[in-house]
Amino acid sequence: MKRTHQISTIAGAALGLTLSAVASAQSVDRGYEAELAADAAGRASLLQGGSTAGHNNRGFYIGSGDGNYTLYIGGYSQFQYVLSFTDDDDAGEGSDTEDFGNGFDLKRARLIFQGNVINPDLTFYVEGAFDDAADGETSGSEGSFTLLDYWGQYQFDNGVALKWGQFKAPVTRERMVDARHLLAADRSTVDEVFNAGRTQGIALTYRDDNIGLIFSVNDGARSGNTPWHTSAGSAYTGVAGISGAVPAEADISLTLRGDFKLAGDWERFADFTSFRGAQDVAAMIGGAIHWQHGGDTAAYSGAGQVGFPESDVVVYTIDASVEGDGWNVFGAFIGTYGDPDSGDEVDNYGAVVQGGVFVADQWELFGRWDAIFPDDDSAGDDDFHTITVGTNYYFVPESHAAKFTADFQWFLEEPGNNTPVATLAPSSTTALVPSSDDDQFAVRFQMQLAF
Repeated sequence: MKRTHQISTIAGAALGLTLSAVASAQSVDRGYEAELAADAAGRASLLQGGSTAGHNNRGFYIGSGDGNYTLYIGGYSQFQYVLSFTDDDDAGEGSDTEDFGNGFDLKRARLIFQGNVINPDLTFYVEGAFDDAADGETSGSEGSFTLLDYWGQYQFDNGVALKWGQFKAPVTRERMVDARHLLAADRSTVDEVFNAGRTQGIALTYRDDNIGLIFSVNDGARSGNTPWHTSAGSAYTGVAGISGAVPAEADISLTLRGDFKLAGDWERFADFTSFRGAQDVAAMIGGAIHWQHGGDTAAYSGAGQVGFPESDVVVYTIDASVEGDGWNVFGAFIGTYGDPDSGDEVDNYGAVVQGGVFVADQWELFGRWDAIFPDDDSAGDDDFHTITVGTNYYFVPESHAAKFTADFQWFLEEPGNNTPVATLAPSSTTALVPSSDDDQFAVRFQMQLAF
């Protein structure tokens, strides 16, 4: 009896402990479930007011729940292998110099920060470069950091926006299209010569369904990263054909660009590619004029005031783009006019035509011709033509995030016989090198990765 009683007592105690543990576990499970439910509800509430973290086509982002403060972090790299071929007689008989060059190049390595503060209408954009040439505008050492863009903008309700800071001068469309979204491994020789680069100033913009306008008051072509009193000579001197230095900071500079969309959506013209599957044809024509005057205001260096002769520079362009289902065509004409007090008036011209077509969903073929026609009175007045052909492979369909590009360039004339082109060579952007002979060739293989 005693043993039976002991067994009953032990069994009862065990059953009690088991029931207690089950009740405790159920209590913990209910508490954890409630915590998860509260967390999910909180996240849902934040998502309703604006995503707090994630990734989209602008990069990784974080932000406040109400969307009034958002930061996007992105960037991209373009890594190249370049082969250059010049005439084997270029250096002269018995010379140790070679007619073939090759090597790897971290062509571009960029970081981009953008977003909004206070409310979604007040936005900012910051882009910096770790590469050896900041889009061909300023040279540096590979790995050093160079500021490219730093601007703020307020968007009004009527389609008008006010921008201030450092940004691309709104002149040539080839320069305004981001380097990630080009057809070839880089921009044309024409754009490398004539582009107005980056400037510092203010801009008033307007866009509706069919018209886009930009009017800017700024410091002049290629005046990025310069103080108001700089005494440095402008990098745009040779392009405009002006002999002698002109100030990098213009006394006054005005830029006006207009784009007129004939068909399609504005988003189609953010790049030069038109992927397969586009239902409608998109078409746009554009034009710009840029004028700057310099030499009438003071410039200073460490030694005191520096004087420059008065000069006027005018840049003008007209361009057109048409995109269809897997094909695209773009053309532009550009001119510059230089009028220095210390020399003669000079006119230089350039033209570019390019096109691309998809032969498969991820394979695109492209070709481009561009030419530079200097003033007949220039010391180097020979025309300069470049022919480019190549292919793109998009690792992700309809995306520039990962892209392989291979292209072949043929520079038909001697660069030294064309005054605007002579200032380029050697160029890491175009792969053009100094040569006293015609028929120079360059092959580029490029891997692009954006995040």
